[in-house]
Amino acid sequence: MHRTVELPPITLATHDYNRLMSAAAMNRHRRTPRRDFLMSELRRAELCHPDELPEDVVSTNAKVTYRINGTGPRMSHVLVYPEDLFWPGAELSVMTPLGIALLGLRVGDRMPFRTGPNGPVHEVVVEDVRFRLLPREVGSEQDGPDPSGHSGSGNSREDLERRLDEALMETFPASDPVSVIVCRRA
Repeated sequence: MHRTVELPPITLATHDYNRLMSAAAMNRHRRTPRRDFLMSELRRAELCHPDELPEDVVSTNAKVTYRINGTGPRMSHVLVYPEDLFWPGAELSVMTPLGIALLGLRVGDRMPFRTGPNGPVHEVVVEDVRFRLLPREVGSEQDGPDPSGHSGSGNSREDLERRLDEALMETFPASDPVSVIVCRRA
């Protein structure tokens, strides 16, 4: 006997929708459970302008606190695109089954997902959403070029460094000593 699960509504910023739809389209030749899950989520998403995305909605560059199966430990990660994944302990790729399940949910929402095609169904529960970098489109005309040569996200370097420091302090509080070494690529 199959149980019907009512999925929570999801809201995506247009820039996330466009980027994820493009990634899914590039892999259209390979039908995988992960791609199918991503496509099903994109099809049912309500879209909005990045400036109008509610603060309690999970998006890329947002730090989300969640539990898996309601009984596991609280976990917090910044949701990022795979190519932006620099600190795997503090970040989660939006292209993983868990990342796809989290994207677009609101605080309090529950979403089922599978980590593999024949694996068990897990449920993720969103407990908090914080700290969101502005999307690339917002304010990019006002900022100068990034001295590192990398394209920016539309925020000044000082703002990005301050927000990164805040996110790291929340992820790794002072009571949990950790060494972080940031290296620039040559």
